[in-house]
Amino acid sequence: MNNRRLFLRTFAGHAGMLLDEFRGIKHIPLSRLKDLPENVIKQIEPVFFPEEKWSVKNKRLLVPQHNQGKGFETELNDIDLMTIAHFKNHTKLKETALKISKGSGLPFNEIYKSVTSLFFLLASLRICHPREEYNFDELILENKQPGRV
Repeated sequence: MNNRRLFLRTFAGHAGMLLDEFRGIKHIPLSRLKDLPENVIKQIEPVFFPEEKWSVKNKRLLVPQHNQGKGFETELNDIDLMTIAHFKNHTKLKETALKISKGSGLPFNEIYKSVTSLFFLLASLRICHPREEYNFDELILENKQPGRV
């Protein structure tokens, strides 16, 4: 039964993306979020998928059925735990890194790298996603405009 639900959910998501692509709108798959321009990545506001089952126990991220019924488990450090707490409050990636950096006294760049890495991992596991949908073609054109940095 779970495999059927997973299939239908995945199929519905892909069907919606294909319909948009047919209309000329190209969305970015979760696995390609790291290909977004840095100025966009900094402003991503994480949102958790409500139907996904996962937990954090004893500093470990546990995902019972990640991909085709296989579980996933990884150890989290204190920065990761703080990051997840900020994500639950829908705090943007850059803002999350700033808050953790300020509270921990660690360099912003180091914290930002950790925050974005964890977000990309959670997105690849279908635990969270950006609140906003991104059109890949529009973002490429915006970043190629003269005078854009």
